Amino acid sequence: MYTDYARHYDEGQFHFSVLMYDYLQDVLKLHEPPGRSLIDLACGTGTLAMMLADSGWDVLGIDMARGMLREAQRKARHSAGIERSIRFRRADMRDWTVAEPVDVVTCCYDSLNYLLEEADLQATFAAVWAALKPGGVWIFDINTPYFLEHVWQPVEVEERDDYAHVMQTTFHPERCLSTLSLTGFARQPDGRYERFVEHHAERGYAEADLRRLLTAADFTIEALYDCFIFTDPAPNCHRWLWVCRKI
Repeated sequence: MYTDYARHYDEGQFHFSVLMYDYLQDVLKLHEPPGRSLIDLACGTGTLAMMLADSGWDVLGIDMARGMLREAQRKARHSAGIERSIRFRRADMRDWTVAEPVDVVTCCYDSLNYLLEEADLQATFAAVWAALKPGGVWIFDINTPYFLEHVWQPVEVEERDDYAHVMQTTFHPERCLSTLSLTGFARQPDGRYERFVEHHAERGYAEADLRRLLTAADFTIEALYDCFIFTDPAPNCHRWLWVCRKI
């Protein structure tokens, strides 16, 4: 997962990172944390983490995928001055600790949907709670069950000058699970195209179940937003943004 695709990820996802960065600035003004230290959990190629570091946050990016972390570290090395305020580390989001607690933990890009069992969410919430200072803020987005069932297209094709991929998605209603097969074609220096295949799966969780799990982890839920705006989610909302606090 996120091996060969990691090299091409930013070309399709950079715009999302910019949207999320701008949105998080407003979220953090409304839900003020105690300080400026932040962990970006499942940071991927580090675009959002580096934007946050560039705006004055002391950032640790954590991800499990080696390919994504390689891209993040490469980008940080080529960003003037940013290495002083950002670090990256490989860890499973379900099982990690930090020596010093932080003020904010974020987890974006629907990364929590990749946790396919409630026990995985419980472990992740517990790790986040342990990593936060008292008063610290936990912010995450997650694709809704509605999105996975009704919006994620069965077949999506993306083409660029030197790269193309086909995504084929199947929804399994008995588990609210979407499985995705990504077939990519990347142009090589000699003009040939190299084919690769990756498999992904995302599970949707009901709002009531997320509330139950967050409460069981001792978080206070401060807000649930329709992601990228500040209204209560409609039944056909595509993505939720949750804001919680460690009291």
